[in-house]
Amino acid sequence: MIYHNSRQLSNKLNINLAKWKRWVREFLPPDPLGGMQSGVTRQFNTKDAFKVYLGGYLVGTLKFTIPDASTILSDLSPWLKAQGFFKIHARPSLNGAEKMPSYQLFIHPQPGQRFCYELRTMVSIEAITPGKELRHENCLLIPTDASENSNHITPIFGFMIALTSLYAHFLQKLASANDVLID
Repeated sequence: MIYHNSRQLSNKLNINLAKWKRWVREFLPPDPLGGMQSGVTRQFNTKDAFKVYLGGYLVGTLKFTIPDASTILSDLSPWLKAQGFFKIHARPSLNGAEKMPSYQLFIHPQPGQRFCYELRTMVSIEAITPGKELRHENCLLIPTDASENSNHITPIFGFMIALTSLYAHFLQKLASANDVLID
């Protein structure tokens, strides 16, 4: 199993180290092997690193607050795990992003700090004329405890993440440098 520390991840992902550590504190539970002053460096597997990266993307790029990003991660974690985004392999390149369907995640804020999630998956593409394509997509509303009546929600606006592309980009950056193998 390959583990990374905060410094390696912040360098590979081009994220400020202090910002990365803040996101770690917000999006992961406390490190079971050490505390703030234990002298033990926190180690991350690919799953935990992606969870922090996605949370950081929600905060840094889409400008969600940290509590909202935590809610979104909590709501989506079962679905992300079921779709293979939280797979753990010895090498990040084996996580299989190239075999995943192209997922686009739409996050629709709702009243009361709740969110509704819509997922679009590319089914097929047909060429209509040269340079023009007709895309067929599946659309799925991801149910959460907070959005129990999500079938009746008509979103006014939302935020879109090309989730498979973001995951592939993350894995590519992890694999771009030499990894340290810890048994």
